[in-house]
Amino acid sequence: MKKYLLTLLVYLCCVHSYGQTISLFNLINLTSLNNLQAGSNLTSGKTWCLQYGEQVNGFLIEHYQTPGFTNKKETIIIGAGSKTSSGSILHTVSYITPNTQDVINLVKQTKISGLTMFFQGADKLDNIYIYENFLYHMVVRLSLDNSKGVIDVTQKQVFVE
Repeated sequence: MKKYLLTLLVYLCCVHSYGQTISLFNLINLTSLNNLQAGSNLTSGKTWCLQYGEQVNGFLIEHYQTPGFTNKKETIIIGAGSKTSSGSILHTVSYITPNTQDVINLVKQTKISGLTMFFQGADKLDNIYIYENFLYHMVVRLSLDNSKGVIDVTQKQVFVE
């Protein structure tokens, strides 16, 4: 009887566990892909589903969400960017989650990815952290009321002499 009770307790604890669906390394890698490649990468594991796409300033912006009916949906936005004078496009990938712990877990991965903190501050809605390295610029916003966390990773223009 005790064995069944322990099994039931472990099962109920596992039902409420929540796993993070993306790593910082994967977010950074998505910035180097076009929409078709990034979308294929996100949907191949059936972890992300395309919700909708929209044209904004000549770019097709696509919104992907984790499937399910929970209020803990994570969102990845791909396709935003800026065009350089040479004609190349610097992509931006955004990650949005209602669970601020997910963003904190991703920020813990910054040392591995070579990003260093460049700025720490706050406005009336968010705590703001900016990380940079030679190739990427990352802005982290954590809402003061812990209702949302956002990470924007942008490619930087590299000048070669």
